Amino acid sequence: MSEPATTWLIDGDSALKRRVRIEVFGKTFSLYEQQWRSEAYFFGDLVYRGKEGEFHVFGLEDGIKGRPKWKLGIKGDIPAELSTLLPQPKPPLISNIGMLIIAFLCLGIVYFAAT
Repeated sequence: MSEPATTWLIDGDSALKRRVRIEVFGKTFSLYEQQWRSEAYFFGDLVYRGKEGEFHVFGLEDGIKGRPKWKLGIKGDIPAELSTLLPQPKPPLISNIGMLIIAFLCLGIVYFAAT
């Protein structure tokens, strides 16, 4: 059974994580929370920032609208109309296993250089 998408926003000004709802208008979207509505953002301005726990995190392109710490997190089944507009998640350049191999190589180099 699939679970509905859960969405949160950290706007960078207040640094509070708030649950929001996404409304799509063509190539733009706005975020809603109780009696607050954000300005319109373009999907093309979003970049994939990685995962935080079970959430896929998106942010604004660096420098756009002066909001470098703006984050939008989405967990669960993303609706089809939204998933085609969001940037695609990218796998990390180096996996956890790759990082372990690099760490052991560095330890080996330091160990053998000291002897």
